[in-house]
Amino acid sequence: MPAGNKIYNPLTRKTFFIVKSAKETDGEYVRFKCIADPESNRKSGFVHKHPSQTEIITVKSGSMIALVNGKKVRYDAGEMLVIKPGDAHQWWNASNTQELNVVTEIRPALKTEQLYRVTCSFAQARHNHAENAPNLLHLAVMLDHYSDMYVVAGKWTLLKKATFKLLAAIGRFKGYTPEWTYKHLIAETAR
Repeated sequence: MPAGNKIYNPLTRKTFFIVKSAKETDGEYVRFKCIADPESNRKSGFVHKHPSQTEIITVKSGSMIALVNGKKVRYDAGEMLVIKPGDAHQWWNASNTQELNVVTEIRPALKTEQLYRVTCSFAQARHNHAENAPNLLHLAVMLDHYSDMYVVAGKWTLLKKATFKLLAAIGRFKGYTPEWTYKHLIAETAR
């Protein structure tokens, strides 16, 4: 995916722009610019962790609330948050009136661009009520496929992990694959 591509998640109300792709950095990192709508506060997906990646978030404008290992902290323009591998985290726009603009760098890049693309495609298909939109089994297969980069965390972590593992096995048995959404999304949004 070349730098400059735009990816939108209507469920979290965040737009991602690839500033530096994994290909451009030889896999050392991937850098995204993210704009979170004012309505995006608390719609930020799962509390999660990255088993082997460091995430560096720099607030360019607006204010961000981050929950890291159960501790909630506000970050304003010019401030930076470093999330180490294994830190359970989630972040969102602190404002109901102003958009939040951050730059996120994830090291090493691994398959982060594909994960963002698939996650946003999944969200767009669900948001648009697309025919055959991905369901919970599909989500479980996708999360299991990217478990080297993204693991659901927070309260009830072990139960969530076990549940998603079981659902992923059922989903794979039923023929779900982790990459379906993006291919169908192009046709879905072109209408």
